[in-house]
Amino acid sequence: MSKVQTNLIQAQESLFFLLKEITDKSDEEIKNLSIKFLDQVQKKLSNKSDETLIFESLKEVRHSQPIYINGISYISLCEHHMMPFHGLASIAVFPKKKILGISKFSDLVGHFSNDLTLQEKLTEKIASFIHNTLDADGVFVKISAKHLCSDLLNSQNSSEEVITTYSTGVYELDFSLRNEALLNFS
Repeated sequence: MSKVQTNLIQAQESLFFLLKEITDKSDEEIKNLSIKFLDQVQKKLSNKSDETLIFESLKEVRHSQPIYINGISYISLCEHHMMPFHGLASIAVFPKKKILGISKFSDLVGHFSNDLTLQEKLTEKIASFIHNTLDADGVFVKISAKHLCSDLLNSQNSSEEVITTYSTGVYELDFSLRNEALLNFS
């Protein structure tokens, strides 16, 4: 039995005993819930591919205007509470020569969201990776999210949406380009 399998069994047992103390569910329901929950967490956090493979099909093109990819859905897990946060990522790329298929941006957002992370870190990782991999003149990423931890911990004052942005290159330097991107993201 592998170390991961041993740890999963121990986690299932611990979760079983915790839920047994704080809920009125039957032992069978608790056992099934423990197994399903840990299975889903393991699938979410281990569903990562090599990010270099995501962008392997780069094309040399001549395009000197921004490209906007709007509304990429994602779900991630907060590293503070291990609770889900979900929302939309929008990406603006000001290319030099390299561009790629639109689906690759969705793949990349999915890749980086399959981790315990913070929304701020997720935003920066996506922008920095695209900027460095494509050698773009600039990248601007906006992520909006609903954080379930805030809903569960303080339902009276939970926020509807948290927005983070991260910019590199020309988007970091030129306010008008960031504004243009934000207008295209709406």
